[in-house]
Amino acid sequence: MPLYVMLANFTGRGRRMGQDNPDLLGEATAAVETVSSKVLTQYAVLGRYDFVIITEASDNQSAARLSLELSVRAGLNIETLPAMPVGVLSDEEHISMLRDAAVAMNLPAGPDEASDNDDWRIPDDPD
Repeated sequence: MPLYVMLANFTGRGRRMGQDNPDLLGEATAAVETVSSKVLTQYAVLGRYDFVIITEASDNQSAARLSLELSVRAGLNIETLPAMPVGVLSDEEHISMLRDAAVAMNLPAGPDEASDNDDWRIPDDPD
């Protein structure tokens, strides 16, 4: 199943609920898991977010539902990101898919197909 990373912060309500119940996140997680989505692991973190939650879901709709239900039950603001292994970016099948998308959007594939007016690459650093 596809993986998703959830970056979460307590809301004001969630902080109050967490003070009253230190097991709030674990209980909320157990209550929202379904056959099509589940939480794999959770981390409390320092910095911009309170938690990083790794989940898997059968599709984006299932991931969105899990995120919404977890946010309501645990008092969280959640940003959900689909995740893929880094190696998939060099997989020939995915490179072909990206090329097809570029053709569909009428983007030049590289310097051989670019005209003088196309700015298809990152500019050189002037320094």
